[in-house]
Amino acid sequence: MHAKKTPVNWLRAFEVAARHLSLSAAALELNVTPAAVSQQVRLLEHRLGEKLFVRHARGLRLTPAGESLVPACRESFERLDSTVTELFGTRGRQALVIRVSLGFARQWLLDRVAGFSRQHPDISIRLVASVWATDPQDPGVDVDIRLAAGGVAGMESHQLTQDEVFPVCSPERASGSPRLRRPADLQRQTLLATVGFAEGWKHWLAAVGLTHEAMTFGLDCDCMPFALEMAALGHGVALARSSYAEDMLRARRLKRLFDVRLRASDNVYLSIARGVDATFPAARFRDWLLRRR
Repeated sequence: MHAKKTPVNWLRAFEVAARHLSLSAAALELNVTPAAVSQQVRLLEHRLGEKLFVRHARGLRLTPAGESLVPACRESFERLDSTVTELFGTRGRQALVIRVSLGFARQWLLDRVAGFSRQHPDISIRLVASVWATDPQDPGVDVDIRLAAGGVAGMESHQLTQDEVFPVCSPERASGSPRLRRPADLQRQTLLATVGFAEGWKHWLAAVGLTHEAMTFGLDCDCMPFALEMAALGHGVALARSSYAEDMLRARRLKRLFDVRLRASDNVYLSIARGVDATFPAARFRDWLLRRR
């Protein structure tokens, strides 16, 4: 009868914890909780009958038994990775799938993706569009860029934007008759709304002492490019977000109105799986994009 084999996940938890000398850092790499890493290491210690770490307030320290086990674990996992690469190549490492909302891609991301592609011609990139921030996580997506009130649960997340919210319209409408000199002048305008954001017209109007009920509303749009394009065509006043409208403002297709701006409480976050190898396309794109925010 064969002896019961040591579970590989115990050995992996030990190897990662030994590399970082931190349960928290190991948990981030393995995409589990620190308690789960600690439990797996304790089970391994119980099986071996040896303490592998000395635990203290600042982290971990390897015992002599732990130091003797580290090289064997590391060599075994490196050999396994090399074998997988020999059998299947590095095709998966050279492909990158990015999912992003249509509105944010058009106004902010596309030029940046094109720049990354020019610098990394070895990486095949596929863009996938999403409409709603509530689209579920997809294991086929390497980088998810979405609107959120904070980091995405269970993922490594980085905030890309800190938006301001303000009204915009076409330059012709801003200087036409009736003139738009103060917020109260909006009562004679058609307001274009975008659903799905934390701050909308109701919040901006309250900030300038106007009521939502006193205004005339036109279209409700389910993505901001619709509202911004309608405003640029002269069909009303839209409530814009800075990262979504920056290129249309720069091109003078839109004009910012008044001096009152709200700080957005939901912003765009980039998320990738925790513990992604630094050489993989998702990590390379993350690092490249964060340097160019």
